[in-house]
Amino acid sequence: MDDLEEEIRAHLRMEEQENLESDMSPEDAHYAALRRFGNVTLAEERSRDMWTWTPVETLIQDFRYGLRQLRRNPGFTIIALLTLALGIAATTAIFSIVDSVLLHSAPYQNSNQLVEIGNQSPRGERDLVPAGDFNDWQEQNQAFQGLAAYKKFEFRTLNGPGQPDEVWMSPVSTNFFDLLGVNPSLGRTFAANETSVVILSHEYWRSHFASDNQIIGRKLALDGQPYTVIGVAPDGVELPDPNTQMWTPLTLTAADKADHEQESLNVIGRLEPAVTLPQAQAAMDVVARRLALQYPKTNTGWTAPVTPFQLPGVGGVLRAAILALLGAVIFVLLIVCANVASMLLARGATRHTEMGIRAALGARRWRLIRQLVLESVALAGTASVAGVALAWWGLRLITNLVPEHSRLDTHAIHRIGMNLPVLAFALAFSLLTGITVALLPALRISNLNLNESLKGCGRTSDATGRGSRLQGALVVCEMALAVVLLVGAGLMIQSFQRLARAPTGFVPDHILTVRVPLLKYKYAPGAQSTRFYQEVLQRIRALPGVVSAGMANNLPFTGFHTTVILPLPGSAPGKPGRTIGVMERTVSAGYFQALEIPLLAGREFTPPDYDPGARCVRIINQAMARQYWSGEGALGKELYGACPRNAPALIVGIVADSKQNSVDSQPQPELYEPYAQHPSFASFLITFVIRTHGSAIGLAGPVRRAIWQVDPDQPAIEVRTMDGVIADSLWQQHFSASVLGVFAVIALVLSAIGVFGVLSYSVSRRTHEIGVRSALGATTSDILRLVVGEGLLLTVIGVAGGVIAALGLTRLLASLLYGVKPTDPATFGGVAVLLTLVALLACYLPARRATKVDPVVSLRYE
Repeated sequence: MDDLEEEIRAHLRMEEQENLESDMSPEDAHYAALRRFGNVTLAEERSRDMWTWTPVETLIQDFRYGLRQLRRNPGFTIIALLTLALGIAATTAIFSIVDSVLLHSAPYQNSNQLVEIGNQSPRGERDLVPAGDFNDWQEQNQAFQGLAAYKKFEFRTLNGPGQPDEVWMSPVSTNFFDLLGVNPSLGRTFAANETSVVILSHEYWRSHFASDNQIIGRKLALDGQPYTVIGVAPDGVELPDPNTQMWTPLTLTAADKADHEQESLNVIGRLEPAVTLPQAQAAMDVVARRLALQYPKTNTGWTAPVTPFQLPGVGGVLRAAILALLGAVIFVLLIVCANVASMLLARGATRHTEMGIRAALGARRWRLIRQLVLESVALAGTASVAGVALAWWGLRLITNLVPEHSRLDTHAIHRIGMNLPVLAFALAFSLLTGITVALLPALRISNLNLNESLKGCGRTSDATGRGSRLQGALVVCEMALAVVLLVGAGLMIQSFQRLARAPTGFVPDHILTVRVPLLKYKYAPGAQSTRFYQEVLQRIRALPGVVSAGMANNLPFTGFHTTVILPLPGSAPGKPGRTIGVMERTVSAGYFQALEIPLLAGREFTPPDYDPGARCVRIINQAMARQYWSGEGALGKELYGACPRNAPALIVGIVADSKQNSVDSQPQPELYEPYAQHPSFASFLITFVIRTHGSAIGLAGPVRRAIWQVDPDQPAIEVRTMDGVIADSLWQQHFSASVLGVFAVIALVLSAIGVFGVLSYSVSRRTHEIGVRSALGATTSDILRLVVGEGLLLTVIGVAGGVIAALGLTRLLASLLYGVKPTDPATFGGVAVLLTLVALLACYLPARRATKVDPVVSLRYE
């Protein structure tokens, strides 16, 4: 710019010199040169506009001016920042959950080329793939770059330094990771024909081995056999399950490769680049027909359907809960936007004179709008930093709601967190929110009456005009949205409380549970495993403070159960007839006493029932007695199809019904068998139930020591109370109620802030009117009624509208509620009273401020 000024001065000197040569005086020559050149300042500005990018400079100027304006109003800035931060935090946290659970795509190279290949019977039933079929598919494959097989999971015992642990291991073919296009974060993947090696999941490496970078090459003892760690999978590998902790090579023997009958494998493939899904299906149809001709006994009529690869899905209840939370956070966001827009309107009303001066100096309306929007964007941008921090803290609280012991239904919610997509979403969302909340106030404020603004009349002319009405409308909307959220949260919390108090059919107090998965490599099913558990039970029963103890292969409310199909009485053996499905549970003597499940008839299991040659005996519950024998006396009856030795089982006892899968379900027909008569059945789930005199968790240490006195290599895991087991089974309902409750509290606080802001603005704009009223004899009570009445009117209108909206919207929550009607009058009434009380509290400070208006000062000021 110095060069520009020097050039202009040189031009003027040349013009003066020419004038001097024309016999002008020096003064006349100077002014004549200036007159001929024109406005020097204007010329400089025009030249600068040509040499610089003016829009960027003015944008920066407006942005810096907006920051200065925010610093000049710290009260407004802090409240607006906190409001926006709450909205951004809630939205970012829920987006993290949605992204991790519902939108999470397969993190594998060219995942669109991955497919699943199943095994479908002639009746259309899907099943696993026999190892022999998989081997032939590999040899005859023409449409795939490769095929890989895996088994869902195997439980192994990890021994070594520290306490024994159970790990969730998946055997996979050696080309598994290469087929997925996954490179390990440490080490390498499997080599062909490799055995006795493992790859750790990233989560298990972090939690169990403290992210030890020297883990590669370490020997691990799994089920007593040495395995070498060769790699650590990258974070995000969720196949075959999000909770897989280790992978080991899948070894197929010659006998396995010749087996076309035993379905045992899951198969995935990667399509050739030029092959489409229909072409791959046609190729597999050819292979299936060829195998049917080659193995007619096992493969006739079986097909190999090819479907796109999908990650493990999310259950319907959890999906519905997350979608409900997504809807709730949208309501919170609308309340935040209405609140901040209301504050911007109130603040903007005091800036009419400023905007009038800017307009008089040549600023167009779009420039005024841009100034106000930039201030809001700066506000939202700053709030996004606090919002992301709050979201990170909130996500840690949310993940703590997920039980660590439940592996099958958490869907990796415990792994949600902040990542680049979430941070990008938070930034973009903040900018969008800043623009959105500023548009309405900016359009309203920039619509100036220039004469009134410059005369200062705008300050009072809008006190009861459109600006106040618009603020009131925003507060009414806030109240209505808050009602919907509070009603939804109230119903969810009430539902959760009813679930937590629902009867289970047994007494969960003072019960300790410990899962002791059997070491298969040390204890063969039968007498050996029976002796181990009997000795452990004896030691536990001898502990001080133990009232009774038993064990079961399937603890209630853990998500595991087995159903056995039995023929109904009257069905001829060997011929088709009516059947009934009943839940089957293997238990020991003392199980019913420990849970205090009442024995209604007959006897419990006794030591003679554990003899190898003892007759098959069973205990049933009331539901099975009603459904199986239709009111006849079940005690002493024989039950066919329930004994592994193909002999009829004798019903020796009937116990009361108890819930097994969830507290909101009805008791199902259930069959109990002595552990000794079926010792290999789900032995990895064997759990001791121990009733105590005092604190159950206080016996955790002695119980573990009693188990390790029998075998120090035996894992004793998932030590928790029965109350904890039931609470863990309700984690989805607890999760939904807790998060929705937090959103409702946020909505309540924001609504109170909205009422407070509107009334504070109204009092500040009506100071003269209040002074006149006081001068004419209005008492303090009259002023209080005036201000509080205005706030209550807005509250009543908002609550009424919210109740009407909630009556319709809360019906959508009906599928998530237990024992609570979505139109519960008590909940609606309680929310209305709560909001009214909060509004009264929000009205108090502005009303007190109004009563302290000095009429003399206010009239003189006006």
